[in-house]
Amino acid sequence: MKTDEPANNRLSEALELVSEPQLWDIDLRDGSQITVITHGYSVEGDVVVFSLLFRGKPNFFVDSLRIPLALLPDGFS
Repeated sequence: MKTDEPANNRLSEALELVSEPQLWDIDLRDGSQITVITHGYSVEGDVVVFSLLFRGKPNFFVDSLRIPLALLPDGFS
């Protein structure tokens, strides 16, 4: 999902989404829930990174949420 360039270094260029993002309801380990706007996610070590895909040359991702994997239910992947 990620490009070689760090996601948020291009934030000022993030003007147009490639496609309509989705709202995902994410269950947390403590039973609560959060909603995140995203095109997708990746697991990077002990953090889950939700991202939005923006138009560019090439298209690029910008993080919309970074959350510790420890806050998510066992087996989240």
